[in-house]
Amino acid sequence: MKLKELLSLGELKKGKILTRDIGLNNEVDTAMVLEAIDIETWSKKNQLILTSFYALNDLSKEELEGFFIKMYRIGISGLVLKTDRFIKIIPDWFIELCFKYEIPLIKISQEISYEKILLTIYEPLLNAQSHILRTYYEVRQRFNRLEKQYSSLETIMQEFSQIIKLPVSLKMIDKEIEITEGNIPNDAIVFSREVLNQTDFMKNDYSLLTLYSHKDSKKQFALEVSIFNNYSSHCLLLVYLNNATIKETDLVIIENAIDALQEKFNTESLLRKERYNRLNNLADAILQNTPKNPEELTSLLQEVHMQSKDSYQTIVFFTKDMQTQLMKNRILAILRTLKKEAIFFDQHHYSAILYNFDQKDGPITKDQIYRLVEEILQENDQVTFAISSLKPRQAIKELLFECLDILNFNEQFYSGPVVTSEDIGIFKHFTKEEQFAAVEEIIPKKLEQLAQTDYELFETFYCFLQHNRNYKQTAEAMFLHAKTIRYRLHKVEELLSIDFTNSLQMVNHEIGSYIIKMRSHAHERNKTTG
Repeated sequence: MKLKELLSLGELKKGKILTRDIGLNNEVDTAMVLEAIDIETWSKKNQLILTSFYALNDLSKEELEGFFIKMYRIGISGLVLKTDRFIKIIPDWFIELCFKYEIPLIKISQEISYEKILLTIYEPLLNAQSHILRTYYEVRQRFNRLEKQYSSLETIMQEFSQIIKLPVSLKMIDKEIEITEGNIPNDAIVFSREVLNQTDFMKNDYSLLTLYSHKDSKKQFALEVSIFNNYSSHCLLLVYLNNATIKETDLVIIENAIDALQEKFNTESLLRKERYNRLNNLADAILQNTPKNPEELTSLLQEVHMQSKDSYQTIVFFTKDMQTQLMKNRILAILRTLKKEAIFFDQHHYSAILYNFDQKDGPITKDQIYRLVEEILQENDQVTFAISSLKPRQAIKELLFECLDILNFNEQFYSGPVVTSEDIGIFKHFTKEEQFAAVEEIIPKKLEQLAQTDYELFETFYCFLQHNRNYKQTAEAMFLHAKTIRYRLHKVEELLSIDFTNSLQMVNHEIGSYIIKMRSHAHERNKTTG
């Protein structure tokens, strides 16, 4: 309650304000009779102090000023000074201190007892507290009924708006969802933001927003509070006010609404987790532990609505590094847009999506994936996608392991961020981890030595192979004179003891060069990840 409201009640009406309008809007929560001047040990903000001048009469001016400094810092609401038959006039210097430190001073005559003054102060305060508690109980009951009925977020927000009699809005920004009740200003922008001080009835942190509407060129006000929960990572509740004044009963209503919303969010989060675990277990049974019995497999596919089309394809990406882990849900959401029938499978170090579609619609291609994940690849150069070949239902168990083999091979011999078995070509026969050493054996020894001792010559030879063994194109690609290229390649021919016109020798060395380059790219990526 504000000080000016208290001064219009009971015995306090007989008091005389000696400091004009200073501090009359101060809030008063409690009152205390001054017995000692160490108020820093027992007083608190928004407290009205009652005293006689005798309690302060023996203080020096320095001690008295120190007392006023303490009151100012604590946030004392005001001083009620009771005169007696010995001291009828309050000294001017005392009143000047009240002005200096903006402490309202009210003079009360000796006939009025402290008991009557305290009763006058506490009666309306207790009535207000009683009203707030009654409001809390009634509102809590209404929201409890909604919780028992498993009401939707929309129903909770509708009830909230009816109770508080103000427009309200719930924004789940990460999900692009907004639930509104009442007349919400659509074109208003935030003009200023003020953090509210905590009160006894606040568990959450509130901001008072001043809004400006271009439509009618006037200010509006709203309370904003973040609701932290497991369902939405960026959730805001807004209550649009008639003015900048915030009633404690409204705060009680809002706090109860937040409790009801959080309870609903917890329920939704648990349901989502339960559904995720169920679908993940089904996907595990289909992709990783595929039943041998065709009827059992059909039953699993029917349960996830993945049995109506004739073809299946899988995309898998590793989630070993932290950056990909953080982007996983975003990547899955993007990949699921490729086909209508899709289910994902999540393991601790990889994620897979299984698609079901008609063969006539064509398989998922590298170009499609590149277009979809272009932004992802720009942000994260560690993520790699493996695309399986198209397979019928009876070969569904091969999809996941085909992709995992591609990813494992790509980790050792990197060929790009989006890889298919066709990209690997003949190396798909070496995609098992225990066969990686056999790939190394394909590299001619002299070629391996050249790559290690004279990388410039090796790069020239590799560029030559990439440009269809064309000297001119190689020179242009390397920004060198054609004679320099011919000189270098002649030297390569001598060091490798090969004949560039011998097709079989060139094929062997070309394959070896590609292995060396893929291995080198993989090592560089692994260094970055490590």
